[in-house]
Amino acid sequence: MARHALRGLLAIVAAALALLAASAAHAQPIAPACQATATLSSDPAGAGATAPHWRCDGSIADYRAPRALLRFDLPQTGEPPAYFTTRASTFGHIVVSVVDRGGAVRSVRYGMSDAELIGSGLNFVLSLPRITESSDHVVVAIDGAWVAPVVSDGRLVTSPDDVRWPLETMLALAAICGLLCMPLLFDLAFYRILKAPFLLWHLLSVLGMLALTLVSSGLVLHLADLTLWQVSLLLPLTSSIGVGAAAVFAADLFEKGCLPQRTRRLLRCFAGITAATSLVQATRLPMLREFGSDVFYFAFVPLIALFSLALGQAALRGSRAARYQFVACMPIWAIALERIFTNLGFGDVPHDQIFAFSAAVAFQLVVTSLGAADRFMILKHERDRAREQSLAMEAMAERDPLTGLLNRRAIEARFAELQRQGFDTMALIDLDHFKRVNDTHGHQVGDEVLRVCARVLRADGDRDAIALRLGGEEFMVLLRGPGTRQRAEHLRRAITQRVAADLEGLDAPVTASMGVIEVSAAGLEGTSFADLYARADKLLYEAKEAGRNRTMHERLTLFGGGERVRRAAVA
Repeated sequence: MARHALRGLLAIVAAALALLAASAAHAQPIAPACQATATLSSDPAGAGATAPHWRCDGSIADYRAPRALLRFDLPQTGEPPAYFTTRASTFGHIVVSVVDRGGAVRSVRYGMSDAELIGSGLNFVLSLPRITESSDHVVVAIDGAWVAPVVSDGRLVTSPDDVRWPLETMLALAAICGLLCMPLLFDLAFYRILKAPFLLWHLLSVLGMLALTLVSSGLVLHLADLTLWQVSLLLPLTSSIGVGAAAVFAADLFEKGCLPQRTRRLLRCFAGITAATSLVQATRLPMLREFGSDVFYFAFVPLIALFSLALGQAALRGSRAARYQFVACMPIWAIALERIFTNLGFGDVPHDQIFAFSAAVAFQLVVTSLGAADRFMILKHERDRAREQSLAMEAMAERDPLTGLLNRRAIEARFAELQRQGFDTMALIDLDHFKRVNDTHGHQVGDEVLRVCARVLRADGDRDAIALRLGGEEFMVLLRGPGTRQRAEHLRRAITQRVAADLEGLDAPVTASMGVIEVSAAGLEGTSFADLYARADKLLYEAKEAGRNRTMHERLTLFGGGERVRRAAVA
């Protein structure tokens, strides 16, 4: 049932992603015409004696430089831009300058606290200085950028609405995030049934990926009033939680014998290293800026490589869980590796690819949920089967294998409860001269005599009598209700009659001796199984001494003293 629900969830996510992709288009902002790098002492307007060497071939300025410069040519017609916008992340300062054709410069210096976050797509905007008819171009100097998109995604727009994603896009992303809460419910429900650690790790992975989607899309700004600094901290933290928990989830998910213990330990170890690296990156210590981002992205590479190795090892050893993980991880790995290597300086301009990333996250979480559900069902089946086997073994331990009656262990453990239920009479029965039956007719006939005796004492349908075999030819019956002594005597006499009727060829009737002890309600609380058994055994011995084939009876009104009534019945 859970698998069908998750498949339905996958279909709904696919529909939401189709809506998201169809609605992703919006007004195109103005891209930089040229870019450059400079020192912090240079003119932020890109002029003067320290004018930079502008590159206008489409290459991206190195964000690791102390200052990255973007030059935007202003359009000759149409509405002029009013804002600079880029991807939300940490930076030192941004100086926005409008340069007129006559050389006049108007500049505004901004810090992170001045950035206005846009909740539809995680961007921020900064107002441009006044643009006039004589304005020629705009120069944006970005000091101390921490990640490449702060530089590569820089644009000029006429209004913040130009960078806001369409309502349909945000609704589609919100629907995906809402639907991705379903795996959380499945994990919690499954964990209540089966306390498997991999369910908690999957839950943590879903939470991390869900939080990363909320933050990277800007949806989080509709839920909480966050600053740019707080958002820039959440991005590495949520990604490390999602990826690290996913690695530990996989280490615990794969079946026993399908993944070497060394690989399991390495997965957990590198998950911890990646999380620790993200924590260091999130601190935004100035000394880490030049290489901290590279370390952050590079830390994911060995984890992904090790995860791939673990999938291969598990798949080659017949793991069902590995198949789900392989299918689930391919899209998000492709996007993650592309983002990692472009941010490390390899390949084309780095982009956040939020649409593709959201699709990959949704696909991964749904498919891994299917894998977790499949693994859950297998483990639950194994647990139920083990429990059934345990109960069967326990039942075997409490039953006599020859007659099927309960044994002394089964009754002695619950004797106090049986007393509270009113079982106040114990009848101890022993077959007379049973050794002679075995010696004369063989043990097979002797065993059949014991089975017939058990069928008599079982008294099928009588809920007020419990029969058990103590061992050898000795049996016990616990009784409650009226006339217990008479009922016990009836069972003893029935043994002889039933054996004679069911077994032919015996040279003598099989008789039984019995000791019966009754305890009044007032005396029940002070009695134990061992005490009553000792008294019943003494009565049985007296019956044997008196000539066998008879019952000796005793009633206790108060245990340990008080009135006793003894009666003997001779067959």
